[in-house]
Amino acid sequence: MQNLPDYRIGEGHDIHRVVAGRPLIIGGVTIQAPFGLQGHSDADVLLHAVIDALLGATGHGDIGEWFPNTDDRWQGADSSAMLRSVIDSVITEEWQIQNVDCTISAEQPKLSDWKPSIRQRLAELLNVSESVVNVKAKSGEQVGPIGRGEAIGADVVVLICRNLTKNSA
Repeated sequence: MQNLPDYRIGEGHDIHRVVAGRPLIIGGVTIQAPFGLQGHSDADVLLHAVIDALLGATGHGDIGEWFPNTDDRWQGADSSAMLRSVIDSVITEEWQIQNVDCTISAEQPKLSDWKPSIRQRLAELLNVSESVVNVKAKSGEQVGPIGRGEAIGADVVVLICRNLTKNSA
C-alpha cells in the first residue's frame, strides 16, 4: 500500500454592489466605511469567494446551490456560519487546506490597514495557520463598477490535499 496525495485547486469569485445603510463585512471583519454591500446574506464578498473556491475544489457545486438567495433561511445570514458548514464538509471528506490566496478589489475604502485582520480572521475561520493565507487588495483604478466605487469584488484560489491509500502494483 502506498499513500499518494490527492491535490485539487478551486477558484472562487464574487462581486456585490455598494449600498448605504449596511455594514461592510469583508473576510468576517467589519470594516469602517459609510456603506456596505447589497446581498441576501451579510454580503461578505470575500467569504463568498472562499466558499465557492472550496466547493469547486471538492466538486460540490457553488454557493448558490448550498445557500440559494431564494431561501429565506439565508436572509441576513452570517457568511462565517455559511463557511463553517462548507468547512465541515471539507473536513468530513478528509481534505486539508494547503494554501488560500485572496484578492479583494475595491476603490474605497482602502484596505491596506485591514489586510492583517482579514488574514487573521480568515485563518481562524478555516482553522489553518496564517502562513497559508494571503490577502491582497487592489483598487479598480477608476475603471468599471469597482473602479467607480459601485461594487467590491473578491477572487480566491485554494489548494487542498488529502492522502489516498492505493495498492502499489
